[in-house]
Amino acid sequence: MKVSTEYFETLQRHIDIIANNIANINTTAFKEGLLAIEETYDLRERSNTIAEYGGVMPGGDNVWAADRNMYLGRRVDFSQGSLVETGITWDMAIQGKGFFQIRTPDGKLGYTRVGSFRPDGKGNLVNNEGMLLYPQINIPANATEISINSDGTILGFLLDERETNPSDGEQELIELGQIRLYDFNNPDGLEQIGQNIYLPTAASGEAVAGIPGENGYGEIKAGMLEKSNTDLVRAIANLIEAQRAYQFDLRIIKTQDEMLQQAIMMRG
Repeated sequence: MKVSTEYFETLQRHIDIIANNIANINTTAFKEGLLAIEETYDLRERSNTIAEYGGVMPGGDNVWAADRNMYLGRRVDFSQGSLVETGITWDMAIQGKGFFQIRTPDGKLGYTRVGSFRPDGKGNLVNNEGMLLYPQINIPANATEISINSDGTILGFLLDERETNPSDGEQELIELGQIRLYDFNNPDGLEQIGQNIYLPTAASGEAVAGIPGENGYGEIKAGMLEKSNTDLVRAIANLIEAQRAYQFDLRIIKTQDEMLQQAIMMRG
């Protein structure tokens, strides 16, 4: 019965993860969750692993044990999602590696692939939840005809402040700021805290800043957003398969329980 119960718990966790993937199929830049299983037969190793990752399993979920020799957790698939055009100037997608850095409400630096930003009332770029893009970029109120290059450079004209090119007298674009991207030695070790925001852990290492399009960092695609990387057809097929296995295992547990009860009655 022990083996069947362990498998039952694994299937339940697997179903929960797949269901969450399907529920977030339309969530911007959502990254698919995968079941992570790690086994060990050394209880000291088990304790050390939990301590090493601060209670967070590599892959960004809380560590817990299905039994004394098995960890079950959720890891994140950070593969690229497809891009969709929005036509909105401040929407940005990352094509390739990297994260935007934001300041969370509790003052921590968080990391996200969601590139929906807007200038707030003070001109600071914030996401849809009001979290600051960090380092802070301030867009003057009189800025117009904004454009964002693939290297994260923000350009625009300033009304009533006409910078002209001496050679032709034409008004010149002004650099208003540059967006940086951040990456990690081991993104699988990031801790997911909701709203598609991740925090660094001992397993992920510290964030390393870079310029979009250079040294392996992805490029910024302005006027676009990244879609979920979940394949809906595959996810539904996996869910059906896991649910069937779950029901089959449930019947095995029920049969084993009935046999145990009969054995107890015979001994009595």
